[in-house]
Amino acid sequence: MKILVAEDNLVTRRIHQEQLTAWGYDFDLAVNGEEAVDYVWKNRGSYDLCLTDVNMPVMNGIEAIRAIRQGAYYLPIIACSSNPDYKTCCLEAGADAFLVKPLGSVALKEKLEAFSVKQIVLYQEGESLSLYRVGPADSRELNELIMLDKKEVTKVTVVDVSFRFLAHKCARDKLLGDFSRGDSVFTEVLDRTRREPGMVQIHASKIWMRKSSLTPEAFAKLVKVEDEMMKKYEEP
Repeated sequence: MKILVAEDNLVTRRIHQEQLTAWGYDFDLAVNGEEAVDYVWKNRGSYDLCLTDVNMPVMNGIEAIRAIRQGAYYLPIIACSSNPDYKTCCLEAGADAFLVKPLGSVALKEKLEAFSVKQIVLYQEGESLSLYRVGPADSRELNELIMLDKKEVTKVTVVDVSFRFLAHKCARDKLLGDFSRGDSVFTEVLDRTRREPGMVQIHASKIWMRKSSLTPEAFAKLVKVEDEMMKKYEEP
């Protein structure tokens, strides 16, 4: 995960630097809103999330949020301030969430992880099937992905094929692990869409999928089996 932090206070900036380093995140630090906007435009698409202060020189956080929202790609933004009265202005400017300082370490980490959610996108490159994790296209999809993540699932979209389903949040790691062995022609993951649960067979050489329907009883049993299997892909 790569995070952009906009904070003018040196002490707070150093605290964020120590926290993000300890958590294993990549990050860039901006000292004001203008610098944050420049980072976004120069590194277009590389950030998973922006954490910005409100009161900053040159360009404040609210102005920076508005400028970032004029960009072509959607970047989740969390605004923070010791003044809770800024919440409405920040959300109206386009922030996805607002936190009141001081920020507790555990609460901040949970918030960053919650708002850096992504979906899995599958598409064909030549003779191989490629998998990518892609961020939300807008605030509506961000909220959708956050809701799904709370249920331990993620959205899977297949490019050029009219097919979309819900899978375990570690499905990408399982697919990559299965296909990297070399002897796996295909692998399987559960479609956890409640209306039409089933088993999806995904081939490594091309976008060719087959879904078999499951009874509610069979689906419930397979969910337990897959949940147990996916534990080895979960972060400690």
